[in-house]
Amino acid sequence: MDFPTERATRLPTVRVRGLDFLDLSGSALASLLRKRLRAGERTLVFTPNADIGAQANASPALHALLAKADLLLPDGAGVLLASRLHSTRPLRHRLAGIEAGEAVLHICAQEGIPVFFLGGRPTVAARAAHRWRERLPSLPVVGTHDGYFSHTGDENDRVTETIRASGARVLLVCLGFPAQERWIVQNADALPSVQLLMGLGGSLDVWSGDLRRAPRAFQTAHLEWLWRICRQPRRLRALPRMLNYVFCPDIRKK
Repeated sequence: MDFPTERATRLPTVRVRGLDFLDLSGSALASLLRKRLRAGERTLVFTPNADIGAQANASPALHALLAKADLLLPDGAGVLLASRLHSTRPLRHRLAGIEAGEAVLHICAQEGIPVFFLGGRPTVAARAAHRWRERLPSLPVVGTHDGYFSHTGDENDRVTETIRASGARVLLVCLGFPAQERWIVQNADALPSVQLLMGLGGSLDVWSGDLRRAPRAFQTAHLEWLWRICRQPRRLRALPRMLNYVFCPDIRKK
């Protein structure tokens, strides 16, 4: 489906804990991103889950950082539940960042749009790119770089120059929150040819095969967070603030 131009029709959003989350189906989001790419519009996309939302709710600086996105996608059941409890109306759609990223890669393959992978441990981005090229032979991945570099100074300048020289129009950034969002905001203007910049957390780890995503049954039941905790017990530390984000009264204005 074609999505109407947002200048003529405001994009559907729901304010949750002071942040405006896009409320579209996955197919409508893909249509919107395709339209923006064809039009050459610059778009910054962040994908907060309940843990990220909780950190932003406790920090004005992080809250302001997330608010710089053109599109905020509700990644996870916690954001949806928080909207039901604290917003004037509930979010209808969950938009997982990894699925949005995969939709973009299919668009890039179909339309020949060059894409660059940034982030992860050494070799992760390159292996993710290799697996995607096997899956979508027409996908123009024009470069990769790991996330182990200084995000300021000369080293950062060399990375941005590598991305510029690659001719990428789509940049998928997987540095973890809040590093990836901060890097995107600080470096977007240095990458004038890049139209779409997305912060996608651990997506490269999944695409490289290093990390398994939750089985479909967990995703359908909105229990992907539980799968992650079982696989990575260190995530238990985030559970109290996630519960606070979802269930405690919202002190921000809606």
